[in-house]
Amino acid sequence: MGSRTLSLLPVIALLAVAGGSVAEAGCNDLPEENVDWRSCNLSGIDFPGAVLAGGNLRGAALSNANLRNADFSRIDGYRVRFVESDLSGATFDGAKLTGARFDRADLSGASMRHVEVRDTKFLFADLTGVDFTGAVLRDVDFTGANLSGATWTDGAKVCAEGSRGMCR
Repeated sequence: MGSRTLSLLPVIALLAVAGGSVAEAGCNDLPEENVDWRSCNLSGIDFPGAVLAGGNLRGAALSNANLRNADFSRIDGYRVRFVESDLSGATFDGAKLTGARFDRADLSGASMRHVEVRDTKFLFADLTGVDFTGAVLRDVDFTGANLSGATWTDGAKVCAEGSRGMCR
């Protein structure tokens, strides 16, 4: 790890001398629209109702977090981790979630309208009453997830009570 850090120093110095800039995520920034929390470890944060719409959460760790009723509309959630987080009532409308993890997360009552979800895991997550209307779901793993009362992608089908791992 140390050798990788040292090898980047000449590149950073060269960019600074050449007038370039190195984009850094604002891991200490408070939640706000279009926030850049790329690759930040924010596990355990407590920001219920936060507005993160349009934010860059690529590679961020937001596990064991209290983010109920938060607005994640239109986020870039490539490889974001929400393991065991409280996301109940959250809004993910229009978000892009590729390689994301929602293992054992509480998403009850969340809105996932028109999301693009690829290669994502919702292992044993609570998806009770989630609205997936218009969602594109590809290679999604719902193993053990509770989909009771979830509105499926066509906007008409509602998953039966007791639906586990798939919408019945």
